Amino acid sequence: MSALQTDTEILAAQDARRRACAERGDLPGVARAVMDAACRNGSLTGPGTQAMDWLRGLPDGDRMELARIWARWHADPEPEREGDIALRDVSYFRAELLVVASGVARGLDPGLLADARRARLAWIAGEYALQGHREWELADAEIEAGRPPGPAVLAAFRRTALDQPGDPALRETLARFPGPVLNPGEPWADQALDDAARAGRPLERLLAHRASPSAAGPSAAWLRTARDLLAAAGPEQVRRYVPRWFDLVGRERSVPLAGGYGSHDCDPYNAQALRAQAWFLSLLPPSEETCDVLAGLVRTVHLGLPALTRRPAGVAEAAVTALSRTGGDAARRELDDLRRRIADRHLRRRIDHALAATA
Repeated sequence: MSALQTDTEILAAQDARRRACAERGDLPGVARAVMDAACRNGSLTGPGTQAMDWLRGLPDGDRMELARIWARWHADPEPEREGDIALRDVSYFRAELLVVASGVARGLDPGLLADARRARLAWIAGEYALQGHREWELADAEIEAGRPPGPAVLAAFRRTALDQPGDPALRETLARFPGPVLNPGEPWADQALDDAARAGRPLERLLAHRASPSAAGPSAAWLRTARDLLAAAGPEQVRRYVPRWFDLVGRERSVPLAGGYGSHDCDPYNAQALRAQAWFLSLLPPSEETCDVLAGLVRTVHLGLPALTRRPAGVAEAAVTALSRTGGDAARRELDDLRRRIADRHLRRRIDHALAATA
């Protein structure tokens, strides 16, 4: 993954070059200045966020002319590879051309580079996460054209956002991206999506009330919303469906994930929904069944998965927190049993704290 360009002098010089070309009415010069910057800065930066905002602020005719220039270069890139562009290979250059042209022409010409965009998005659908080139611009262009990509593409961008939490442009794209509340491809998530489709909006809203990736436990604000959602759906929804979903955690994926990160068994975006469902169980009246379901999730994640499987982050910890919140003799029995079985020191400390809280 290319590093982020943060040298303000470099970015300012690139901005001055673009603006000088524009003031002269030299759109081919603007086109080359933008691509020189994209190839100089690295794939995480490209021409830069401010540059893209400036380009999209140009008159529509200028935007389209620039996009057409870049589309011609995309079809025949070799003659244009000089200056900073020559720092990168052809595939890198074409990737930048596709991203920048799609971003600048967004909302003006849905057919420009559409086939190349869809081909790249089809490839993205099989990736765990993306490592550069800001390809959410491609999804944005398709959404604007009324052709939103499918759930597998959305899933890749959601996972990318967890890897790159500081990128506001990606978050803005996700806010516009229609799709299911979970990423499909894991048996538990596929079942939950099917159940929500049958049961209706209240169950879908329960699934959408996710845990924050950084939260060790449910906040007061999270709990207030959760109680309202639980009242709207009815506690029987959680009693009926959540144990069924937990039983499917760790099963072989229905859609494999691969890419530069290697193969993956669990989806970190879905893991935040799993954590939330464990917390939802702690809002039900205490029962042996609820405690058994929560302890079973811990055992699945830490004892039932193959040694080389990457565990869903924070899920076992969330179940332990839910047992602590549930309290009572049944919860203490399950926590005692987990303490004897679990070797992971971090999770055992969490179990010890939960036991102290339920004493």
